[in-house]
Amino acid sequence: MSDSRNAARANVTWRGAIQVVPGQIVPARIVSFTSASIQMQCSAVLKEKQTYQMMMEVPKPGDASQRTQVVCKATCIYSILSGNEYRAAMKYFEVPAQHAALLAEWHG
Repeated sequence: MSDSRNAARANVTWRGAIQVVPGQIVPARIVSFTSASIQMQCSAVLKEKQTYQMMMEVPKPGDASQRTQVVCKATCIYSILSGNEYRAAMKYFEVPAQHAALLAEWHG
């Protein structure tokens, strides 16, 4: 089976959080990562085409003990119920310049 996406996808297990509405932040788990998008699992259904504030706790490649909280925005591509949680594809953007190099290491 081939993957028609343009960007290489890395399977990861990162902690994250997403602000679903002002004042309500929901924990999330990032399960895959590309240079432009992530797939995450969380307890809240997200609205397609809506932009959210989010955070990813990104480990340094090769040293998982060093983690950086990367705050960015992300637009929901889709959100589907998968077991007890929702699985959402998110296109992230507005990554702070100081974190861009860390993310670039992950998508090589």
